[in-house]
Amino acid sequence: MTRISENQLILPALFLISLSQGKSITTSELIPQLRELLQPKGEDLKILSDRNDDKFSQKVRNLKSHETLERYHFAKYTNGRFYILEEGEKYLSENKQVIEYLLVNDFQWDDLKKDLDIIYKKSIEEKQKIDVFDENICVQEGVKKLIETKIYERSIKLRKEAIEYYEKNGKIYCDVCNFNFDNFYGCEIGGKYIEIHHIKPIFKYENEDLKKTIEMALKNVVPVCSNCHRMIHKNWRNPLQIEYLKKHVKKWNISKRRLH
Repeated sequence: MTRISENQLILPALFLISLSQGKSITTSELIPQLRELLQPKGEDLKILSDRNDDKFSQKVRNLKSHETLERYHFAKYTNGRFYILEEGEKYLSENKQVIEYLLVNDFQWDDLKKDLDIIYKKSIEEKQKIDVFDENICVQEGVKKLIETKIYERSIKLRKEAIEYYEKNGKIYCDVCNFNFDNFYGCEIGGKYIEIHHIKPIFKYENEDLKKTIEMALKNVVPVCSNCHRMIHKNWRNPLQIEYLKKHVKKWNISKRRLH
């Protein structure tokens, strides 16, 4: 399991600095906040010899000692605190939807690290814009008036393609419990309704074809009912794996039938 890098911490660190009072934060304050936000695992939790730090907290400290944020003029370190700069505010504004998407969807630690690395390479090294697909926008359609139209349109296209991809005889079933909204509520209310769970993060990069992106994305989404979707994300930063939940639901239903 690879360790997290300083570059992968840039966007989450700026996100937390911007939320702090006075838009400034000490390293000691940043470490527990990044830990809570990212929930590191494995090698990153190993304690360093003769130190109180684990490998994760040492990487956070390196943001200061290696002047990682100052290198890109994103923040300055003075009087024991990081202060976000105009360039950092601009970078965060351009990628705020990306970091919120990663954090809200409770992706696994390995996936999170991998995509923070991709974000660094695409947005900083290659200067490419990154777009997200947000299923929550589609579920709560009233929100579309408050957000960028392109995000809604992009997300609804993925949703429609996913429903068509997983549809069986004109109906869409929950991949976990097999619930069908059409059967329960009737076609007028429940027809074609389902929620789309993102197993892994899905991004669209600048100049990348949307249709091709969606075709690739279909491998990393799955249709689920509202109840199962909430169960998957019940424990923040520790989402249930689809196969585990499916086995649990099947086992539980078999047990209930035996009791009756």
